[in-house]
Amino acid sequence: MRALVHDKYSPPETLRLEQVPQPRPAPGEVLVRVHATALNSWDWDLMVGTAMGRITGPLRPPHKILGADIAGTVVAVGEGVTAFSPGDAVFGDLSEGKWGGLAEMVCAKASALAPIPAGLGWVEAAALPQAGCLALQALRKRPQLGPGDKVLINGAGGGVGTFAVQMVKALGAEVIAVDRAEKRDALLSLGADAFIDYRQTDFAAGSARYDLILDMVANHSAGAFARVLRDGGNLVVIGGRVASLLQVAVFGALVGRKGGKRLQLLVYRASAADSAELAARCLAGELRPIIDGVCPLEQGAVAMRRLGDGLVIGKVVVTP
Repeated sequence: MRALVHDKYSPPETLRLEQVPQPRPAPGEVLVRVHATALNSWDWDLMVGTAMGRITGPLRPPHKILGADIAGTVVAVGEGVTAFSPGDAVFGDLSEGKWGGLAEMVCAKASALAPIPAGLGWVEAAALPQAGCLALQALRKRPQLGPGDKVLINGAGGGVGTFAVQMVKALGAEVIAVDRAEKRDALLSLGADAFIDYRQTDFAAGSARYDLILDMVANHSAGAFARVLRDGGNLVVIGGRVASLLQVAVFGALVGRKGGKRLQLLVYRASAADSAELAARCLAGELRPIIDGVCPLEQGAVAMRRLGDGLVIGKVVVTP
């Protein structure tokens, strides 16, 4: 089978399209013919070897074939698998397993997958799991969110952010989206009430105060975030620079003590149940994945470069 492979931390231009052996499902796994794989910032981290990406592989990449968010058809099932049969349409996040979605076939834990409901396409299904689940799990940190609340989303134009904008607006809260100017129109069309171009304005230096900040960038100190939270407000850091993540993890409780503010990191867990919830919301018309582009496996390196350069609005999807 064909796959995009890498064996050392390097830029996307070094990804190679190769013929590799087709995997065989172990007990508890299913073999899936991949129809679509959505890229995430985690793919970039694991490819180039950022500090975050090297946590599980300090010297060499832990996964030769990247790609966690997949949608495809079950080809075979391993011993003990009863939830799926050959021919079933499935999707899910493989980040707690072997990854491998940038290939024509992949083996996945059956527990990581959910059925694709009728009416949801391959590309849309692949775009949901990791980014959508991150947004969903982050918003559970402030379950009482609703009308009258003010929410700032830092890094709103990416995969997680575009889902978060829609979810927050569905709850009736006000959304302030932060990203580069090129993404302004797309974010306002999703329902954002206001937009901040981070290259022109630093939200942390402004006078506005927020009930919730969802942060995908981690480009401010814990103190800077705390200053722009209302009393009782929440900061949920979903991704970004390791130094800032560590600062929030170590000092967040102390910095937020005054005013009863909660500064915390999101501990993400891939969840087939959450993926299924996202699919149901899509079919109900409550949510839609924003697809920046779809490209064949041969152009996966180009898609990865666009992702790493911050040019993607929403999701970019690769089709083997």
